[in-house]
Amino acid sequence: MVLASRGIKALEGAGLALPLTLLNPLAGSCRHLANGTMRFNDYPSEPGFQTFGTSRNALVGYLQESLLLGRYPKLKTHFGYELVSLGEKKNIATFRAFANSNIQGMKEELVEVKYDFLVGADGANSAVRSQIFHLEERNPHSSNKQEPLKMDIQHNVQNFKSLYIGPLVARKSFLHPYHDRVQGWSSLNLLFVGMADGSFWGGSFHQDLVSATTSLEVEQKLRQHAPEVLELLLEENPNFAEDFVKQPPISSGSAIILSRFHHDNILLIGDAAHAMFPTYGTGCNAALEDCLIFNKLLDDFLSSGPVGKVPFDEVAAEFTRRRRADAHVIVNLNTTKELFPRNFLGLMQMQLLTTLHKWAPRFFKLRSFNQLWSDMPFTEIKLLKSMEDRFFYGILFGLGFLVPSGILFMLGVRNSSSLNLKPTF
Repeated sequence: MVLASRGIKALEGAGLALPLTLLNPLAGSCRHLANGTMRFNDYPSEPGFQTFGTSRNALVGYLQESLLLGRYPKLKTHFGYELVSLGEKKNIATFRAFANSNIQGMKEELVEVKYDFLVGADGANSAVRSQIFHLEERNPHSSNKQEPLKMDIQHNVQNFKSLYIGPLVARKSFLHPYHDRVQGWSSLNLLFVGMADGSFWGGSFHQDLVSATTSLEVEQKLRQHAPEVLELLLEENPNFAEDFVKQPPISSGSAIILSRFHHDNILLIGDAAHAMFPTYGTGCNAALEDCLIFNKLLDDFLSSGPVGKVPFDEVAAEFTRRRRADAHVIVNLNTTKELFPRNFLGLMQMQLLTTLHKWAPRFFKLRSFNQLWSDMPFTEIKLLKSMEDRFFYGILFGLGFLVPSGILFMLGVRNSSSLNLKPTF
């Protein structure tokens, strides 16, 4: 995954300084073109812009270790439980233990837990979110409900399969000089991100490659579009092609828009609240930012209310008010892909705005796309994109008006001159 400034800021807010062994600073991207050349794009290096490649599993392991080392003595952690239901009135959550166990004869255990506040951070297929809908269906006239809870969901038709090149192979490969850049092959919709240990993790969204049913198909497709990558994958694993065919395809997720993120004293955050397509790699960073915003809300309520008493239902409702617009914007931006240049005019706009920022950074901000790696609110990024479009197409309109007018003016001057020089007898 790519960890950007908003995610780093949230982790720092939790008092965590990620070790350098987890972080690979990224300087930009490198596109490998069909003609064998490479096109480079630099990420912002200005203050407030950070971009790192990191292993999702390694990051989760570090966070779990930080929790389990006793840093937070009042915190208790439990693993291996699955949410079954939420009680309608008693704030009781029922969990199923050993839900994923394959041991024969093991008795399934149901555990009831009383809660004052429940946070559902359980992903795009959130069981907590499903239970909230069940609660509201059973009690549609709840006085605490401000509006009917609605959900719009759009499934991504693309699947992907992952790829891996270990550090020993990667360090002696042609990719190593560009380990600080996201490597991309557009013809295969393939990406690699460098990790701190020297390895490359990536995957492909190319449906012909993902749906290949024989190792020969896999090798032919890679040999046609990225032969150098195929050689590295085979060096890493001689049975790569066979294993790739056996690898189950992974869904690219869903885009979820919720009308609100809470129900009484239950709150949804992260993908449970606003799952998005992996277009810009912003999903995890947005989820971490949720935690920072929620933490700030708790501080605000604790400082203004009775000591030690938190009105959790009010905190949850305030989170929805503060986060909803931003969350909806980033979900839609990932779905429409509108921050990417889509055609020749889009490339012209990108080059113009990049050049203007270099010439006059005080007057021209970094492009809206680059702001994804800052902590600028997503609503402001959307507004910046609208301003960029009005500015660019305003220039094109002006040129479209002035150039023909200038040509007509010059023709008029020439005709007038010809009339004035015409001899008379």
